[in-house]
Amino acid sequence: MEENLNMKTKGKFDLSLIIVSLALLVLFVIMMINSPDATLNGINNIFNKVVAVFGPMLEVFTFIMLCLSFYLGIGRYKNVKLGDSDPEYSMFSYVAMMTLAALASAALYWGFTEWAFYYVTPGLGLEPGSTAALEASLGYSFFHWGLSGQCIYVIIGVAMAYAFYVKKIPVLQTSAVCSAMMGDVKGKSVIGKLIDFSVIFGVVGGLGCSLGLAVPLAAGALTQIFGVKITFPIQVGIVVFIAIVFTLTSFIGTKKGMKNLSNFSAGLCIVFLIYVFLAGPTTFIMKNTVNSFGWMIGEFPRMSFFMDPIAQTGFPESWTLYFQAFYLNYAALMGIFIAKVSKGRTIKQVAWATLFGISAGGWFLFAVHGSFSIHAHITNQTNIVELVNSGVGEAGIYQVLELLPGGSIILPVALLVIIVGLVASSLDTGSLSLAQTTTKIVEKDGEVNRWLRVFWCIVLTLVPLSIMFAKASFSALKILSILISVPFMFIIIFMAYGMFKWLKEDRKSGLIDQLIVEDERKEMLG
Repeated sequence: MEENLNMKTKGKFDLSLIIVSLALLVLFVIMMINSPDATLNGINNIFNKVVAVFGPMLEVFTFIMLCLSFYLGIGRYKNVKLGDSDPEYSMFSYVAMMTLAALASAALYWGFTEWAFYYVTPGLGLEPGSTAALEASLGYSFFHWGLSGQCIYVIIGVAMAYAFYVKKIPVLQTSAVCSAMMGDVKGKSVIGKLIDFSVIFGVVGGLGCSLGLAVPLAAGALTQIFGVKITFPIQVGIVVFIAIVFTLTSFIGTKKGMKNLSNFSAGLCIVFLIYVFLAGPTTFIMKNTVNSFGWMIGEFPRMSFFMDPIAQTGFPESWTLYFQAFYLNYAALMGIFIAKVSKGRTIKQVAWATLFGISAGGWFLFAVHGSFSIHAHITNQTNIVELVNSGVGEAGIYQVLELLPGGSIILPVALLVIIVGLVASSLDTGSLSLAQTTTKIVEKDGEVNRWLRVFWCIVLTLVPLSIMFAKASFSALKILSILISVPFMFIIIFMAYGMFKWLKEDRKSGLIDQLIVEDERKEMLG
């Protein structure tokens, strides 16, 4: 039996890619353990130089991708159906899975606290600590967590979905899609292997940090609920518990595991936000949201191209460019996942669900949490700005929640469950992307071996645990994973070019006409 099992699995996985990627990850972790300060400083210096060189290009690239995303939603190819079946997921499940995969638990922390950074160190030349800076603070959060980030996912998601469902590329891999666009479907070149490696390191590094950095937020909830002092064993227990959840959902599969987890987590998060909205300063939240959203719309062009060459405050490098590079870090992960769950959808549905669905989820969260937190600050109910600047922003979050009925116990319990659900959903997405990237042969339904997903779940758990046991910083790993992903700007440019080339060729050959769903065809003709 064992021999038969080996014969079945032999050749299905890219073992050389897995081994090399893990070896380099282990080497980096060892470097952080032995020389944490030198490693962090070295990576920061390289990152700053890369951003200085590619920063202007990155802002132009992001704006162009946003324009292309709108074109996919309204252009001549909007009605092209991806796949020959009905959609596998309801629209709620579809958007919920993508939103939770994209936001993770980071949005919970930053939703309450990010405005404080923009208030103290604002962009666009605003005076720090001024009324103008405070009014712009939430608007900048809307900008950084909105359309300018999700547009990158639209392009790579549609490109990979078209390659997989229409062009019949056998695997959901960024390198395989790029190779097919170049006319090579026989194997992977050295460049293809490098692309796969950057995907693996970016996903493991980024999500490993996401899991590790969720610990203080979850630990704060435990302290608030039980009054316990958070010890290292408890922190490890938090990581292990979250790992068990996302490993179980990964093993069950996307259709049953992640869909149900995402639906539950998204539903609870919506209820939580509605409660904060109604029990908190409702009128202020509405006014501040409308005011901030209007400010973002008015300043959108300037924020999109703000490089601050005269004052050189460092704001674009610390925030806007960092965010744009951060989205590139998750581009392959989200591209693979969006393609996987988009079977049966039209290009228009994928574009709008990704661009506005994910953005709306982030806007709703930041609007409620951010406005509530700002109100607590201006009414002197809590000094969240001081707490954030002291590096204990999670303490400020629970102080703010205490202002609401049930804020001492019930809300922290709900927030703890939401944290687990969001992190587990994001890491579940990561295990799928990693398994797809290291798979040579997928199942008939496009699924990958569940044990390979479990393997990557273990890796995603061990990386943050090793850093925690070494008492090292997550900053170096996070920045390095983003740094390695910066070249994805050029990969996505090539994929956008290849996708539109395919669409043009298939339109001329008549294939596009066959892919338009009947209802949409009537809409076009009518």
